[in-house]
Amino acid sequence: MIRKSFFNPFSSLLLALAGLAFLVDVLPQEEAQTGVFAPAVLFLMWLVGGLVRLFYENEAKRSFDRHMFKANHAAVWKRVDACWIQVDADRLVPGDVVRLYAGMLCPVDVTLAKGDQILVSESSLTGESGQTAKREGETVRAGTTIVDGMASATVLTRIAEEQPVSRRRARAGTQFGAGAKSICAALVRCMLIVLPVVIMIRGFVLGDWAQALLFALGTAVGLVPEMLPVVTSVCLSGSAHRLKNKQVIVKNVDAMESLGSMDVVCVDKTGTLTEDAAVLEYYTDILGNESEQTLNLAYLESINQGAAANQLNRAIADACAAPELHLAAKGLGRAFTLHASDPFDHVTKASGVKLDAMPGALGRLGLHVRPGAHLTIVKGEVESVCARCAWANFKGGLVPMDADGRRSAYEVAEDMRADGIKVLAVAYSTTSTGWDDLVLCGFLGFFDRPKASARAAVQALSDLSVEVRVLTGDSASVARSTCSRLGIPADNVITGAMLDAMEESEALVQVGRTRVFAELTPSQKAQIVSLIRLSGHTVGYIGDGVNDVPALTSADVGIVVDSAAAESKKVADLVLLERDLGVVAEGVSEGRTSFANASKYIRIASSSNFGNICSVAASSIFLPFVPATAAQLLLLNLCYDATCLALSWDNVDDAEIARPKAWSGKGLGSFMLRFGFASSALDIITFAILFLGVCPAVCGAPFAALDAAGRAAFIATFQAGWLLECAWTESLVLLFLRTRNVRDGGRPCTPLVMMVTVMLVASALLATSPAAQLLGLATLPIWYLGIVALLSVLYLVVVSTIKRVYLSRSSSLF
Repeated sequence: MIRKSFFNPFSSLLLALAGLAFLVDVLPQEEAQTGVFAPAVLFLMWLVGGLVRLFYENEAKRSFDRHMFKANHAAVWKRVDACWIQVDADRLVPGDVVRLYAGMLCPVDVTLAKGDQILVSESSLTGESGQTAKREGETVRAGTTIVDGMASATVLTRIAEEQPVSRRRARAGTQFGAGAKSICAALVRCMLIVLPVVIMIRGFVLGDWAQALLFALGTAVGLVPEMLPVVTSVCLSGSAHRLKNKQVIVKNVDAMESLGSMDVVCVDKTGTLTEDAAVLEYYTDILGNESEQTLNLAYLESINQGAAANQLNRAIADACAAPELHLAAKGLGRAFTLHASDPFDHVTKASGVKLDAMPGALGRLGLHVRPGAHLTIVKGEVESVCARCAWANFKGGLVPMDADGRRSAYEVAEDMRADGIKVLAVAYSTTSTGWDDLVLCGFLGFFDRPKASARAAVQALSDLSVEVRVLTGDSASVARSTCSRLGIPADNVITGAMLDAMEESEALVQVGRTRVFAELTPSQKAQIVSLIRLSGHTVGYIGDGVNDVPALTSADVGIVVDSAAAESKKVADLVLLERDLGVVAEGVSEGRTSFANASKYIRIASSSNFGNICSVAASSIFLPFVPATAAQLLLLNLCYDATCLALSWDNVDDAEIARPKAWSGKGLGSFMLRFGFASSALDIITFAILFLGVCPAVCGAPFAALDAAGRAAFIATFQAGWLLECAWTESLVLLFLRTRNVRDGGRPCTPLVMMVTVMLVASALLATSPAAQLLGLATLPIWYLGIVALLSVLYLVVVSTIKRVYLSRSSSLF
């Protein structure tokens, strides 16, 4: 954390410049001597930037630690002797006996006690919808949810205390670090270009090349914005803090930059796009026509099996509870007595009940009447149930279930599957108590409904030029249907088997063209994320299961939800406390806002500094003195940077956040040249006005005609006049360059307006009062403010013109 805060690329550059400034200042110079002032200021800015970053990093860590503490300290019931007591989950040790109950999140790996059975959801581990029955001796893994039942279990492992940071590759610096290094490299290149130019000019003018070198080094230090680490830290950390207020824990502050540059987000379908709750959509006969007889049988099977036994039984019970649905079976609950039940089994892939029917009950269901007969009802996967059927119920009559009949049944089921429907077959028998010689009645179609907010969230991300790609372990047909309902193109779906059959080059092309991937293993999800990144995209991944860890670590931004497995949270960058994809869109906007505001500062401040350096270098040709000392320039830059700090909270145009943004030094040099030279040109005009007009008027004679004291006053007046012009123009230009269109763009934030106003008023009062003498400057006449105002208007007109030309060739200012 300390290394990231104090030794990131921006901070390291400033620290190096502080060392260079100290080296220059300890050597003897005739001009531009600043003592320890310049290095002290640079070191202070390095320290402040690091402390700001450290504060927010520590705050993010404490937020995550509090979140994990709550999860680890959830109360569980533990058996001590013959009593049950509540203890924190993190105090459990192997061998302890705990109680599991419906709605509980299992905190540790346990094994079920003798005779106990529960139903669990492992979607946080497998990423797939559905529930699993756990019986005596079977293991329930940490992170699974107990859906139904109650059981005693023996603890196998403790809660992991150490975070597997070794599994987390250095993604923290992948995007931000590369972009920051690119910007620093661009600034250093500009320094290396400026340095020999200043040396040549000063060397030829003064004839003292050693002094020219020292002067050039001292001047070049001023090219880099002094508050670079502070502003970038405030921008990134401020966005992270605002997301915290939106129920998002940002573990890694640098991830805000990656979030802003993200143009692809991969999501796991279950729970992220869907409700993870099945809804009964269809109940049909063997031809696919609606059939209440099929629903009657399903209802009897579910209520006798236990409506809470699994998600599908609850969906049947919910559908039958509709008041407008008048089922015969709903009035026959007491006409059937449960004789035996068989819960769902992964071998038979079906469940069933055997019921004793009262006289007349079977007839009321439309079945063949056989007084006192048993009614056997079987519900399960189509292929498994059809294999046990000898007959099919066709329009109230029985027809043999031959190969053609099975093929027809499979086609009906496949038609529903093509719509993303999970299909179960329902069969019965009134003549057999076993599962043989069954009669196929029809089919049930279930749908895991997309979240109400999912479509809007997908559209919001699309509006931000972020593609949503779905990576799921569910079947291709279910994935295709869900995605189509949400507006995600799903014409082409790649399955895990198809991916394995592709060569790497083909996979790179096909993955780049595909939005939906299904039937994937965890390693295949990570492979797809890596392939998308190889295509040049910045990729985010949203998951919640242990199986998502490889994909989370492969992505540029790893995002998990509050209910995610602990392993997933430990390797993620962001934790969503509310399972809402729309929050991710807000995070993207925040990331791009922080990028835009930091880029405003870097480009505007660098161009202003570059203009000042060019002005100082050019003044050596025709001025017999320097227009400002290095200390005065550094003080000016410091005051200006304090004004620029308000950019951290500035409003950003919608156009600036509509597309992904990546930190880069590309275009920085071009921006600095165009606007820096404009600033320098105005400075030279100001030099001429001051040297030929203002200063002779104030001092009573031209520079050459004055004695030593008069020349000192002339220089002090000149320096005060130029610094005032710089303070006004540099402050006002912030309001013009912060947006594409001053008239129609977003309004500047209040802090920025206030800081610019303070800078204008304070500099004017200082320059026209005796207090200017404390800085070695002369007091300027009031009428000079009118000249500066006219020069400022001229400068803003020129800058606006250059900006229009610049935007005609570039899509963005920043």
